[in-house]
Amino acid sequence: MIRSLNFRALSQRFSVLSVGFAVAFLSAAHANAQNPPPGAIFDLSTSSQLTTPVLSSYQLFITSFVGDGNTEYVSFAFREVPAYFSFDDASVTATGSGTNLLQNPGFEQGATTGPADLGSNYPDRWGRWIQPVDTDAIGEVDSTDYGCGPNAHSGVQFWCDGSVQGYDGIYQAISTTAGTTYNISFWLDDNSGRDINNPSIDMLVYAGDAIPVGSTSIAPPPPPTGSTPEPASIAMMGGGLAALGLLLRRRAR
Repeated sequence: MIRSLNFRALSQRFSVLSVGFAVAFLSAAHANAQNPPPGAIFDLSTSSQLTTPVLSSYQLFITSFVGDGNTEYVSFAFREVPAYFSFDDASVTATGSGTNLLQNPGFEQGATTGPADLGSNYPDRWGRWIQPVDTDAIGEVDSTDYGCGPNAHSGVQFWCDGSVQGYDGIYQAISTTAGTTYNISFWLDDNSGRDINNPSIDMLVYAGDAIPVGSTSIAPPPPPTGSTPEPASIAMMGGGLAALGLLLRRRAR
């Protein structure tokens, strides 16, 4: 009888400790989820470009990076606990060039349906990543009803994001030239009505040889822009194939 009571007490104590450990672990995980991936080249919460502490309408933001000759993954990341960000008309251009290297930069060229718990619509030509804990209000292409309302900077569609547990991002792969400066611009709005320096409201930009550390890709982008052959190269290739075909016909005769 005594052994039975001791065993029961030990079991209850173990259960309490297990529950306490689980709560502590989940709390720590939730706290860590609020930390953005390292290495951002732009952080809205510390940006000197803010014209007002509260974004009540779209504002243009600009940042840049220097290419290293490799493929650079340009990411736009969001975390908005009380409400939603609206993001539109993004651009990446090499200095001295007016060509936008981003495909579907205004989200008007269609969207792909995905799992409902990971945002039901994500933009064609873009990849997506999340922090593994993300499950709620992950961004999606919007026009009227996701959470932002009809709030495109131009056109009809835009990216609406209210990621809660951690940061989520959209990204594209871009071929770069070593030493060339690439300028990134985008339009951003927020419908929370709160000071943008609130730690639960943040937007970041990344540019690196991979997606940010600690993130998980859930929809890889297409091959990097700039990696397709130029028209002149395609013409030369076509001419070479035609000449080869003529030579083979002559040998057959």
